[in-house]
Amino acid sequence: MDNVLYNTFFGYQSGNAGPTGNYNTGIGFASLYSNTAGTYNTATGIDALQINTAGSYNTANGAYALYNNSTGNFNTATGYGALQSI
Repeated sequence: MDNVLYNTFFGYQSGNAGPTGNYNTGIGFASLYSNTAGTYNTATGIDALQINTAGSYNTANGAYALYNNSTGNFNTATGYGALQSI
């Protein structure tokens, strides 16, 4: 069972990059859109964690929450635009 991905994506363009990371959940339009290697991320809301590529262990709840986070780890953002520019 090598390379098994335990990802769940729901919403247009959610998880669009075809991630290689495991254990990610994206719910909402373009959530985790750019994720390629990040693991254990949860994004709920339009564009939540959209720019994330390799960041792991992040939780973003709300539209645009943690939007610009690319490689940061262990972040939690709740609410519209929370930590959008980190």
